[in-house]
Amino acid sequence: MIGRSTPVRVTLLALGAWLAVTLVSRIGFGIVSPVEVVFEGVTRFLGVPWVFNLIHAAPWDFDRYVKFIAFGVIVLAWLIVMWWVTRRLWIWRSAWGTFATLAAVVVIPLLLLGLGVLPLMGLGVFGTATLNRAWPPVPLFSASVAALLAWSSLVLMWPDRAARTDVSRRAWFNVMSRTVLGLALGASALSRAFIARAQALQGALFDAVRGISPAITPLGGHYVVSKNFVSPRVREGQWRLEIAGLVDTPLTLDLDALRALPSVTRPTTLMCVSNQVGGDLIGTYEWTGVRLADLLELTGIRHGASEIVLYGADNYTDSFPLDVGLRDGTIVAYLHNGESLTRDHGFPARVLVPGIYGMKNVKWVERIELAEDDHIGYWQARGWSDEAIIKTLSRIDMDQATRISEGRWAIGGVAFAGIRGIRSVEISIDGGDSWQDAVLEDARGPYAWSRWTAVLDEPTLLQGVIVMVRATDGTGDVQTEIVAPPLPDGASGYHRRLVTPSA
Repeated sequence: MIGRSTPVRVTLLALGAWLAVTLVSRIGFGIVSPVEVVFEGVTRFLGVPWVFNLIHAAPWDFDRYVKFIAFGVIVLAWLIVMWWVTRRLWIWRSAWGTFATLAAVVVIPLLLLGLGVLPLMGLGVFGTATLNRAWPPVPLFSASVAALLAWSSLVLMWPDRAARTDVSRRAWFNVMSRTVLGLALGASALSRAFIARAQALQGALFDAVRGISPAITPLGGHYVVSKNFVSPRVREGQWRLEIAGLVDTPLTLDLDALRALPSVTRPTTLMCVSNQVGGDLIGTYEWTGVRLADLLELTGIRHGASEIVLYGADNYTDSFPLDVGLRDGTIVAYLHNGESLTRDHGFPARVLVPGIYGMKNVKWVERIELAEDDHIGYWQARGWSDEAIIKTLSRIDMDQATRISEGRWAIGGVAFAGIRGIRSVEISIDGGDSWQDAVLEDARGPYAWSRWTAVLDEPTLLQGVIVMVRATDGTGDVQTEIVAPPLPDGASGYHRRLVTPSA
């Protein structure tokens, strides 16, 4: 027989076991937790209202704490319901009967969540669409259930065990701790195995589809757009970078001094504002340079500064807000793909600003000035956007599909939404009446484009088919289908392409 206090103990300890497995797996092994999957689904389902934007904008990773607290409250409420149901059924008198009841009231809600709620939110079965991988959330969900049930059954069986043995409370606690740690390690190992396999299959698929842009664009494919008829020739030994304006201590650096400072290397996609829908004035490169925030920390920022103005060696000027310049991804770059910048791409240094079009990523930069007022740059004076925030785009890279198996063909391309990231890509072969999810490759970084591929059946392709593509950014906003030219703030609309089978 089991005492009447057992339901309370089981409820609290089961909650602790569940959260322990989740926390150990997430913090120790980087496995995305069910908490985050559900939180993302809720924010997407609700359209990401201002309260969620406020949470995500808070410092110190505040959104993570909100996720765990909110979901912990939900789980606690769920366990209270479970406790109430089991008490009403009077099954607490039997340990194994209680275990069976716990299994029913835990597994059924999880199945409803994984097979019903999450797919309706657009996150796929057990949240698989969120990660764009085949199975990783499933073992973690399963491990969470196992932790809850195992802990509960051990607690329920404890009175009988304690009556038969002389086990101390410390030994009991050790058993409980090892159970949780073992389940967390097992869940993490299983999840990592699934992730590795999914990534291997994903890589093989993208390698097999001919014509998709490489994840990192070769330097020979770097687009060139400039106001200059001939690019300026800046000599390395004579170049200086001056940081002045509303700063406490003006700073002047030569190239050796810039290279001597702590540097970062990040894949970042650069795109011209004049790029047409489906155009090729875009590419992703490995940029190396010094964070602009680090340079401004050396100079200090005076009160009233709100704008960063850039001056190039070709008399080109542009600007962006101070908070944009302080972002982690904004750098003064001196290498791309591990090599010195070429003359056409800004040697010896240029400013790279993720999230805004290339016209504000000033080449041949010689002066960075902090100012109080907005600055009207070269292209803004000619009618182009001052904010220049990158619009969500998606592109089909080939007009011939690659055969990947009997009767199945694949196409692919890239999608990009600046610093917002890409959540999903879809294609349509009926003019937008219906949409099919594409497989999305993990981006090389938060500032890089995402590659995608989609499978078409052979009968669809025999006579050729017009394929249309659209992307959803990381905030849940779907790419606009409204057609707009590049002037003044970037082109928009869905890319369409006639696709036929390859020979």
